[in-house]
Formats: sequence, C-alpha cells, structure tokens
Amino acid sequence: MRKIKTGAFRRRLSLGLAGAKSGVGLLGAKASSMLLPAEQRNAHNEAALEREALRFVAELGELKGAYVKIGQMLALYGEHLLPGPVTRALHTLEAQTTAIDWSAISTELPPQFEALSIEETAFAAASLAQVHRARLNEKDLCVKIQYPGIANAIDDDFRQVLQMLKLTRWVESSRQLEEVTQQLKVHLEAEVDYQKELNKAQTVARYLSEDTRFLIPHYHADYCSSTILTMDFIDGLDVMHDEVQSLPLVRRNRIAFAMLDLFFKEAFEWGLMQTDPNFGNYRIVIDAEKEQDRIALLDFGAVHELEPTFQQSLKAAILGAWQDDHDKTIEGLMGLRCLRDKDSDEVKASFAEFCSLLMEPFKTDFSHVPSTALTADGVYDWHNSKLLKRAGKLAAKSMLYKGFTVPPSEFVLIARKLTGVFTFV
Repeated sequence: MRKIKTGAFRRRLSLGLAGAKSGVGLLGAKASSMLLPAEQRNAHNEAALEREALRFVAELGELKGAYVKIGQMLALYGEHLLPGPVTRALHTLEAQTTAIDWSAISTELPPQFEALSIEETAFAAASLAQVHRARLNEKDLCVKIQYPGIANAIDDDFRQVLQMLKLTRWVESSRQLEEVTQQLKVHLEAEVDYQKELNKAQTVARYLSEDTRFLIPHYHADYCSSTILTMDFIDGLDVMHDEVQSLPLVRRNRIAFAMLDLFFKEAFEWGLMQTDPNFGNYRIVIDAEKEQDRIALLDFGAVHELEPTFQQSLKAAILGAWQDDHDKTIEGLMGLRCLRDKDSDEVKASFAEFCSLLMEPFKTDFSHVPSTALTADGVYDWHNSKLLKRAGKLAAKSMLYKGFTVPPSEFVLIARKLTGVFTFV
C-alpha cells in the first residue's frame, strides 16, 4: 500500500526527473559505446534503451493515475510510434496494480457512505481506480473509487508524458502523433466519467436481461457518483482458474461461444463495445448443479459507442473478410479510416489479407487452414491454431509497405478487443 503523489507540480517534477535521468543515462551509454567495436555498439545501445525505458516506466507506475493509463494506451500504438524496448516497457504497466493507502482516498467519500461497512484493504486495483469490498444490510458490495484528481489532470498529464517522450527522443512530433493523442484523450475522458459508465452498464444489462449466459451486477445508484460506483459483489472465478480450466470441454466451449457471440452482438446489433479485454473485467460463475456457467461482466469504463457510419463500415469489413471478398473488405476498411484512396494496392491487399486471416475460425472451408489448427475430425482448434501469432507476423509484414499509416484509435481499440476475445477463447 502506498500514497499517491498528488498536486500538478509534484507529479510534473517526478516525471521530469524520470525523463531527465533516462535522457542522461542514454547519453552516457552512447558515449561509452563509442569505445566498443562497431559490431557490439548496437547491442550495447539497445540494452541501454531497454534499461532506461524500464526506469522511466517504473516512475509512471509510481505516479499511478492517468500517467499509467496513458502509458498503457500508448503501448497499443508502440509498434507504430515508439522504439521496441519502449513499447515493451510500457506493456509492463499492465501488471502494476499496487493499491494506494485507504487514507488517501477515504476522504473522497460522501457522507452517505458512512452507512456502508467498507474494508480498508483494497480488493483489486487498476490504473485509474481501486475496488473495496463492503456490506450494506447483510449484502455484499463492491465500491470502485477513482483516484483523486484523475479527471482534472488528463490534459496536463498527456502533455507531460509526451513532452518527456520527446525529450528522450523516443517519439518525434508529427501530425499522426497529435491525432492519436487527441483520440486517446477523448477515450480516457470518457473512461473517468462514472455517470457514463453507470449508464452504459445499465444499457448492457437491459440488452442481456433475458440471456442467462451472462451476469451483470446491480448498481446501487444512491452510492454512485461521478467518481464512485457501488455494485453487488459477484463471487466468480478468474478465466485461468484451475476450476474453470478443468471444466468439461462442452462447458468450456459454451463459455467461449458466449464470448464470441457477445462480440458480434456489440458490433452488429448494439453499436456499443467493451474495448478493454483485460481478463480482470470478467469472472466465470460456475453452476455445478445445472451445469449452466455464466460470464459476469464487471467493468464498463471502456465501453464505447460506435458511430453509425463506423459501425456500418465495421460490419462491411467483417463480412467481407469472412467471405474472402477483398474489395468489400477494403471498402469497409476505408470507411473505418484504416485505409485511404491513395494507399498502394500492396497496402490495401495486405490489410484485406490480415482481416481475412482473423476470420479464419468462422470459415466453412478449411482447405487453406494449417493442419495444426484442426482436430482429427476437422473441428477448428483455437488453442493449437496459433492464429494470433500468425496474424501478428502478417501485421508486421504489412507495416513494411511504403505508405503504411497508423490506424485510427477506434480501429486499434477494436483490434485490441478482438485479440482479447480470441485469447479468452
């Protein structure tokens, strides 16, 4: 447990010192590398960059709050905008979930929360908030409390992180960087608005009210605010829990199919999509008696509304890829602003091929699927298909084509969601 560093000046100073240390460290490493043989110089500088990137990211983790979330968001674009070691370092932020002291956030609670019996030790922690168990009238609850000052510091925190990345020369100023930053800022501002999150949770609950495969906690509006959410506690298991992994295949298949079905409902029917695939946002509630296991959906902060034109283009791209219709896929991708008229035929074809590969599990013709991706009786084997690894290699190849541009944030978030869904399956 620790206290969060508050105050714009203290946070800027801490981040500034981290950037300066990394910059000095890199300069020192480059200077010393000049004494090495040429064949050893690149490896020396790469190791130094890895070390200094980890040092810088560790400071982001200490500062918590928006800095951590910004780092996580930038990690999504790392392969497009940042050196490899920096991207890898930013991905480590996903594991930095140390809670802060109760004394640092308890003062944020309105008077009515005195009616709740809240455990001071956090039950779970993330980059923007932490969760505490509570009880009210013999009922088990969860209270999600946003870290103090997060919402008001987003603009300043974004500016400071980018300034430090530029100072260390890990990223260069560009129109693409400014566009990406603005898009990510909008997403983050929506994620810290708990009234919006409450509304989206209630909307999804209505959509799934008759679907027994899913479970959504009831939210207690009297104990919710713009920075606090209070909901029923759901006692479920992590996806990777031994008890879940040891369920009979037929039951695990039902859970996996439910997750896939949820994605297609979001994309094709609702126009409302949870874009954060973190396994911590889900729990599996096992029903040993009825063998009717359920997926509990626990977090709606990263649920985004898809603009109607964006949703139509997404549908077209998915259907085109499923049908192996490259022209239709490309038309959909252009509607998503992932491709442009002036892009080369090679770039367009590579994107269409990538999307077609992602739809591989849903094809009816498996003649072009690697034999390792199929069971002995011809059923698609998600685990042994190595689909994400193959898709990653194809995406890396696509980036080498002249004219490749960074996709818009909406597309990257959906690609991230789909990766999470496939990993879940």
